[in-house]
Amino acid sequence: MVPAPRRWLIVVALFFVTFGMATPLAAYGVFLPVLAEAFGWSRGAISAALSLNLLLGGLAGFGFGALADRRGPRLVLAFTAGLASLAFGLMSTVNMLWQLFALTGLLGGVGMSSFYLLSASTVMRWFDDRRGLALGLVLLGFNVGYLTSGPLAAWLIDAIGWRHAYAVLGTGCGLLTVVAALTVRSPRGDETPRPRHSRGGDIARGPATLELPGATLKEALADPRLWFLNLAWMLGGGVAIMITVHVVPFARDQGLPLTVASLAITAYGIGAALGRLGAAAVSDSAGATPAIGVAYALEAAALVAVIAWPSPGVLLPAMLAFGFGFAASDTLLTKVIPEVFGVRSIGAVMGVLSMGWRFGAALGPAAAGFLYDATGSYAVPFGAAPIVVLASWGFFSLGRRRRH
Repeated sequence: MVPAPRRWLIVVALFFVTFGMATPLAAYGVFLPVLAEAFGWSRGAISAALSLNLLLGGLAGFGFGALADRRGPRLVLAFTAGLASLAFGLMSTVNMLWQLFALTGLLGGVGMSSFYLLSASTVMRWFDDRRGLALGLVLLGFNVGYLTSGPLAAWLIDAIGWRHAYAVLGTGCGLLTVVAALTVRSPRGDETPRPRHSRGGDIARGPATLELPGATLKEALADPRLWFLNLAWMLGGGVAIMITVHVVPFARDQGLPLTVASLAITAYGIGAALGRLGAAAVSDSAGATPAIGVAYALEAAALVAVIAWPSPGVLLPAMLAFGFGFAASDTLLTKVIPEVFGVRSIGAVMGVLSMGWRFGAALGPAAAGFLYDATGSYAVPFGAAPIVVLASWGFFSLGRRRRH
């Protein structure tokens, strides 16, 4: 039996890991129009630096996930968080576009490659019962970062300038994450939770199930459900990062000042925090499949509202609803992974799925930025977003099917 205090302390530490790394990532959309105005760079080019970050992070994350399966998560998390802190802190020295790509794209990409997948896979190893609640609380840190980063970044930019603002965010969040990461470890033999038997038909039965030892990486790669879930996560990540990176410039195009436009990120963060908690509350009892359908539908409806009625009075509640839907669906999809493949190779499996998420997250903001540069409007990328969300729902349903 896992000692309850120990595993919940792991949850607290991983909450601060996801919070610390999500904050500078979430603030990127606030800095985007400031950098564009300061240097005359296009929004597409600035977005492409973040796309490189996400693509490189996906490739690096696969290796870090496999390494953590063998060596544990502590040093991997601390090392990568330190690199991310260095990258964002040095953003205060940027004067040329290539420097933006080197710091945000290359160094930041490796630095931010492991925090999400190792936070999720580590908590999965500690919990079987109440896994949905624990996972939701860990990933809540990601959304609290989005809730606070918009106003914080805008206030720092106004108070001390964008260069000092980047230095403060990068070093402060990096220190918090490294300290938290150094308290994280995998469960020892006597702390490994016993798997529950599935209740009813919500958990797929077959060779790759929740029952330990679970699927090997080779077995998971041969299972088509892995690739359906990969596509679902890729599309979901692409929409979420595209919207959160470009919603502040979108709001500014409607005539809102930066301090007000940044509240769109805060609204998203509030909704996402509530979505994580809501998914955590229902997933352990009602199951992932029914709840995720509601989350996807809410997410799509909110995006329709953003593009159809782009007024300040609609934008903030719509972003709150979008955040709720996305965070709930993201949490529920993540919870399904060990139910389908077990935890034997969970780090490597999460690494494969993370590559898909990051590919979509890299493509989304870059495509939106270049489409804006070409058309002078976000109508095309924002208008396509609800359709992409519904496609993600369809691929999740295929990935959740029982294996014959």
